[in-house]
Amino acid sequence: MSGYRAVCWVLPLVLVALAAGGWYVQECSCAGETGAAGAAGRSETVWTAPWGRGAREPVLTPPDPRWLEAYPVAKPRTYRGRNLEHVLMPIGGIGTGTIWLDGQGRLAVWQIFNNHEENRIPDSFFAIRAQAEGKPAVVRLLQTVPEEGFQPMPALEYEGGYPIARLYFDDPTLPVKVRLEAFNPLIPTDTANSALPCAFFRITARNEGATPVRVHALGTLQNAVGSSGGPGIHGVRSARYGGNRNQFLRQRGRTALLMHQGLGHLVPGLQQVRDDTGARAEGPDLLWVDRLGGPVETAAAGPQATEQVELMARLTREGGVIVAAGVTPQFFEAVKAVQQKVSRWQDTLEVFEDFEKDSYEGWSVRGTAFGDRPHTGTSPGQQPVSGFFGRGLVNTYRPDDGPQGELVSRPFTIRKRYIGFLIGGGEYAGETCINLRVAGQVVRTATGKNAELLEATSWEVSDLIGKEAVLEIVDHHSGGWGHINVDHIVFADVPPDSLMRLESTVEALAAAIPLSFTGAAPGGAAAIGIAQVTDPAVLHGLESQWAVRAYTRLTGFRPGAAGYRVLASLPNGDPLILMGPAGKATLVLCLAPDLPREWAERLLLAARGRALEKGQRLVAGAPQFGSMALASPNRFVTARNWTESAALAEEFARSGALGGNGDSAETPPGQTVNGALSVPMTVPPGEERTATFVITWHFPNAERHGHPGNLYNRRFRDALAVADYACANAQPLWERTRLYHATLYQSNLPEEFLDAISSQSVVFRGPAAWWAEDGYFAGYEGCYGCCPLNCTHVWNYAQTHARLFPEVGRNMRESDLLVFLHESGETSHRQHAPHNAVIDGHAATIEAAYREYQLSPDRQFLERVWPAVKKAVDWLIQAIDKDGDGVPSGHQWNTYDCAVSGANTFIGSQYLSALAAGERMAQVMGEEETAARWRALREAGMKNQNERLWNGEYYIQIPDPQPAHDYNTGCHSDQLLGQWWAHQLGLGYLYPRERVRQALEAILRHNFREQFAGFQQAPRRYVLDDEGGLLMCTWPKGGRPDPFIIYADEVWTGIEYATAGQMIYEGMIEEARQIVRTARGRYDGRRRDGLNSGPGGNPFNELECGKFYARAMSSWGLLIASQGLILEGPAGRIGFQPNWQPENHRSFFTAPEGWGLFLQQRNEERQLDRIEVRHGRLKVQELVFAVPEGTETVRPTVTIAGRAAKVTAARAGTEVRLRLAAPVTVTEGQTIEVTLAL
Repeated sequence: MSGYRAVCWVLPLVLVALAAGGWYVQECSCAGETGAAGAAGRSETVWTAPWGRGAREPVLTPPDPRWLEAYPVAKPRTYRGRNLEHVLMPIGGIGTGTIWLDGQGRLAVWQIFNNHEENRIPDSFFAIRAQAEGKPAVVRLLQTVPEEGFQPMPALEYEGGYPIARLYFDDPTLPVKVRLEAFNPLIPTDTANSALPCAFFRITARNEGATPVRVHALGTLQNAVGSSGGPGIHGVRSARYGGNRNQFLRQRGRTALLMHQGLGHLVPGLQQVRDDTGARAEGPDLLWVDRLGGPVETAAAGPQATEQVELMARLTREGGVIVAAGVTPQFFEAVKAVQQKVSRWQDTLEVFEDFEKDSYEGWSVRGTAFGDRPHTGTSPGQQPVSGFFGRGLVNTYRPDDGPQGELVSRPFTIRKRYIGFLIGGGEYAGETCINLRVAGQVVRTATGKNAELLEATSWEVSDLIGKEAVLEIVDHHSGGWGHINVDHIVFADVPPDSLMRLESTVEALAAAIPLSFTGAAPGGAAAIGIAQVTDPAVLHGLESQWAVRAYTRLTGFRPGAAGYRVLASLPNGDPLILMGPAGKATLVLCLAPDLPREWAERLLLAARGRALEKGQRLVAGAPQFGSMALASPNRFVTARNWTESAALAEEFARSGALGGNGDSAETPPGQTVNGALSVPMTVPPGEERTATFVITWHFPNAERHGHPGNLYNRRFRDALAVADYACANAQPLWERTRLYHATLYQSNLPEEFLDAISSQSVVFRGPAAWWAEDGYFAGYEGCYGCCPLNCTHVWNYAQTHARLFPEVGRNMRESDLLVFLHESGETSHRQHAPHNAVIDGHAATIEAAYREYQLSPDRQFLERVWPAVKKAVDWLIQAIDKDGDGVPSGHQWNTYDCAVSGANTFIGSQYLSALAAGERMAQVMGEEETAARWRALREAGMKNQNERLWNGEYYIQIPDPQPAHDYNTGCHSDQLLGQWWAHQLGLGYLYPRERVRQALEAILRHNFREQFAGFQQAPRRYVLDDEGGLLMCTWPKGGRPDPFIIYADEVWTGIEYATAGQMIYEGMIEEARQIVRTARGRYDGRRRDGLNSGPGGNPFNELECGKFYARAMSSWGLLIASQGLILEGPAGRIGFQPNWQPENHRSFFTAPEGWGLFLQQRNEERQLDRIEVRHGRLKVQELVFAVPEGTETVRPTVTIAGRAAKVTAARAGTEVRLRLAAPVTVTEGQTIEVTLAL
């Protein structure tokens, strides 16, 4: 048994201890394959993060505007008509949360509250009022669907070049042309300014008429603090609203509406102590519960009450402080029932089946999936199963998720309104499910959620009362998540979901309370009065009285028993406030409702053991609490609070100005308030003017996998602080984002390449990633929460994040190599808990470490991780190449959620690439003996793999005598994955060049389909019948094994882009374009139903096991391959050997500390190479280019920033290397020009 390593994050100067626990391994991105792992040692590391607490804000200036017009800018992909129906671009920073702008112009999805629900916050939109001289005003909503009182635009075009969404509105009645530009700053290599919790909206009116036009732009936002972004918001009403308030705040350069909740009272839930910088103070978790009832009362009170009881139970296990008021007699009855081991659920829930017997008595078993008796928990190789009651459940997980079958109940007559149950496992409708059958027909059905946690679910069946029925538990699916978990089937006349969730929670909570008493009942009216403090050491100096109007009378309680004492009582001596232990927590029970805030805060801090220090405050600690703001840097802004859309529309239509000051009182329970800003502009003829709005947010209380908070907490105190920064820097943030956007689209690459490259850079700035306050950057395979965290074998393919923001790449390698690495050198392929390695992901960690070194300005990163890299390379050798022939052997777990066995190039090529990357790093570190040892293995492997595995057309697999999920003679699209990595890292060919090309030609020939009609995609479907795509593996020569490599019959965009990238390196440009064009054609804005993880069609959300899937970030490899980038930042080496149009090439590039545009022009006499540094800086000592085959002599001329530079030239075939005598730093706005006379 071994724990996580201790991790020290120097930036916040806080030591964070990771939770201890046993090591286990998950080998599967979808189904939960696991196995044993070795122990880990201990180390300390610093996670790379863009700012520390107290760091100075970066100084921003607009860039040189001449770059925007230097070259033609390709028009990004534009959506119209039906192709707008499923366009949704998430707008937000790295790890900040996002707001999604849809194809109708709506802010359609809000995920800024540490939430994953895809819900819309109402009353949040933009509008415009335009009035030409002598003409009536025209008011239009900047969307194509109406809001009450506002007329929408009749049509729009959506230009979707991420990170900027440009919406062009078409309405001939308006006297101006209107466009909306929405973005969050994305400035490559500037991580701090690309991780801001905000969304900008620029509304531009262009006057093409002959007279001035008076324009007002309206932005409006609902105060949604407390909502969690969940369902149930109707207008300004929601059960989670109440105490919401807007504040109007104006200062030079910024007008803002700050929105918050509950500043005048304690909001039930977790509380935190934070200082005036926003930093969280150390100390135990604090929980305030405003009413604590029995299970039935709690269930009836709704989800918030249930969540509070669950939090209480958690704190009794983990430690903390709980202050609970309004404790009812029913709660004490539940405590007494647990103490006396008496069930109190018989009258509410009728248990039909609890699976606690040693057989399936009363059920009919068909097939082999269910075994001969209920399961007792987790199967070998399965992720931990949780959430079931007692010791038994249905769990059909078997090795490989292969067995199938049904479990059918005895017939019963439906007599109650609800049927409830606990369910987990696979999410395959009709295949992994529980069904209710009446007269042989399925009338209700439910599936799992691709999770091993069993969750309470229920059906409303009142329309079926009196009918005979059976329950049928089905497992008809083999492969990833091809199993079903079910437990505790109940009948009830009230919705049983909350009661079922509460049953085990209340029992655990009650068992942790050692309170001794004989009974509890409502107190008599004669005893009611002013609360009397009996323990002044705790409740001293109170300024407010507590007039008790009702209470719970506890009988038989003896002060001091079990550590409980009385802090306050009623005039008749009945105890009113009790304090004592509850498991590992300190519990304060207030036996009356309406506890004054001052009393509640005093009790929380007294139990905490520490008073507030200067500048500290107690704030709500639940994930949904924080602040948001609507702000504008424009002048003469007016504001108003509102609740009725029609009234707002009427006022806006009159003059465009708003008549209020924007301040509001706290709203009553169940209600919030909206806020609006209006920006005036006068637009002269032939000109345009822009109104800028920014929505900011600050929800600091995230808690994910043991990592609290959001990174932006370290920089901003609240949403107003974000708004201040955003407004003060609105222009340079826009100009630099626009410059990146324009530079990318000044690349003359094929339009489908640019579309794939840009659109999938949303992934790590969307819901699939987060950045914790402790500095840990985390990515799922896909949202939401799919297969956490930083899965090495999926992020193996991702290139975008590290190329745009090297800090992010280094952060992830620090996690891999300094935090989660086993002492043996084995990586952990997931990081939400300890795991073993998956071989392709392990190799990718080594390759990516070399990439991160290349993208660093110096050797500090490599020096920090090198000892771990060395151990990781040696572990890989021992794991799959014990005989040292350079060819993998044994079982090799991989990204296909299974193991392949024996000799193959899918794993083998990555092994060779990892050896080559390790060899280069060893040379940098001066360890020539290590480099030579790994070189010998690599060279042996290159020879042996090529000789043994080439079948004359492509590379195959030779399985071990003990096979696994193999592909044998199959043509695998990933057979050259390591070669793709090697090309990007400048490691050369792993196999003969001509065979690499032949293998790619075979992949296209055998695996690419123009349509999928008649083809059975299994186990999941990502392509419609009339669409095309690249299959994972086919068997053109026969020999498909059983079992075969899982997902062979699926299509993943991440594989398509990687394969296309390899083709570009081999000059197969049209073939690469065909694959990419087909892949992006599937995501054309039309809604595509009937797909796994769908619906599909959103151009910014490519599907796999989850949405916004990380593997799709292999698309950045299309750029690297097209330009032939050569880079080694610490050595000052940069070069380009374009594979796309070497005679006329332009492409965006990134380097460790800056970025810009590379150009190459070539004719028979000379070649011009130009590197324009448009942001940051570029350290240069060696330049590398390629000249045409057959070139005999090369005469170089080099200028840097307009000055001639002396270089030493060297040739190796077509490659030309130009070395400066000393490193030179080329800064923003400067260029390097190289002329090669041929």
